[in-house]
Amino acid sequence: MAITQFGKRVQTQSDKEIYFISDYRDLDIKKVVISDGLILDYADKEACFTFLKLIRSSFIESIYLVPVFILSLNDDVDDFTRNLSDGVVKSLQEESFEGSFNVIYQRIRQLQTSDTNDLVIRIQNKVLRYYYTRQRRMAPITSVKAHTGYTYPLLGLHYQNANTQDMFKLIDELEAKEYIRPRYEDIVHLCGNCYSAFLNYREVCSKCNSTDLFMENLIHHFVCAKVAPESDFISGNQMICPKCNKLLHHIGVDYDKPSLVYTCNNCGHHSQESVMEAACFNCNTVQNVDALIERKINNYELTVIGEEAAMGGLAPEERREAEFPGFVGFSTFNIFLKYEIERIKSTGKASAIGVLSLKAPSTMANNLGIKYQNVILEIADFIKNATLATDILSFINNNTFLIVSPDNDKLRLESTLGNIQKSVQKLLDSNIEDANITVKIKASTIDNSKGHNELINDILTTNPGA
Repeated sequence: MAITQFGKRVQTQSDKEIYFISDYRDLDIKKVVISDGLILDYADKEACFTFLKLIRSSFIESIYLVPVFILSLNDDVDDFTRNLSDGVVKSLQEESFEGSFNVIYQRIRQLQTSDTNDLVIRIQNKVLRYYYTRQRRMAPITSVKAHTGYTYPLLGLHYQNANTQDMFKLIDELEAKEYIRPRYEDIVHLCGNCYSAFLNYREVCSKCNSTDLFMENLIHHFVCAKVAPESDFISGNQMICPKCNKLLHHIGVDYDKPSLVYTCNNCGHHSQESVMEAACFNCNTVQNVDALIERKINNYELTVIGEEAAMGGLAPEERREAEFPGFVGFSTFNIFLKYEIERIKSTGKASAIGVLSLKAPSTMANNLGIKYQNVILEIADFIKNATLATDILSFINNNTFLIVSPDNDKLRLESTLGNIQKSVQKLLDSNIEDANITVKIKASTIDNSKGHNELINDILTTNPGA
């Protein structure tokens, strides 16, 4: 194991540079880019977690996507460290991490260069790409330090407690665009003012709002029908009716306890019902429980659409629509597809949906840079000119274009896509030397018994025609 300025290099059968780090002093985060993977020693738990957070909080893909494993001889790795790492190993032997490392490494190589100055989109890109390369769900973990009692560790690196609402907004936007699919975990009730789950639920007087309440049984005396709090009947060790002065011996014979009554020690008010309120320990807001925010806590997996977006990278839809005249953003496309499904149900006419995708090595797209982008713009322009004015055109990323063709059957759209495929392949071969890019197409009839998301998933997951 060779010792370098950045940990110790782990011996492997391949040429991959895997480094073992046990001394966290004076580490330069920028040197992570020289490694293909890291193994962090958990002996110094705090230092290990601090450095791991530094890696995952970066916006540089070659840093935050690097495979990181935790070396621990015991199963005592905390949930945060476990969640932000790619697994726990008990030795530095290659076989202990080789399988997971190879999967992550190959998936990272599929990603194309993506750049934007929009902070929200950068975080969304990061989430999609991180979980795409890891092939696992974005799962919440419980934490007393988290505003809501739950946190998503990767997202939590970018959103502090004061920004919890913004974090949920980002998650909801990814779900609305159908990049991620939720699976229910729990439900929490949050302060309507600050989104904190650190609440004190308490009963208060319905007259003066005091929390100083005394609860007791309500007594109903059968003989004289007197109904009053139990304390009014107590006389020493006996129960005597304050109305008729008779002794009450047996419950069910002399009296019963039909309900409870609240007595306010502040104002003396009696009531059979109290008011429930929630006091927030974080911002001191006092509110009725009906005013609390009810939030579902889900774990999420990437959809097929999300995987496509992860590979190609996100960009503001406004920018993409400006770059691709005649195309609509993916969220707008979804709306059109929903309406088209309903229109087919009412008219009985046939419509078709199709996809044209480019299968290119990510390294080629990255190396060609602006030249590749210009070719994509030409392809988009060609698709627009070769399709009908009534066709709805969209994109998931630079490599995947979608078409809805109203009142056209599958064969006609398939024929149109076939002509586009031949022309686009010629365009690629003539503009890019040694192009290893194949153009795939697929068309299908819109099945109005399916939802729009299922239709898109079907056409993307089923192998397109050559």
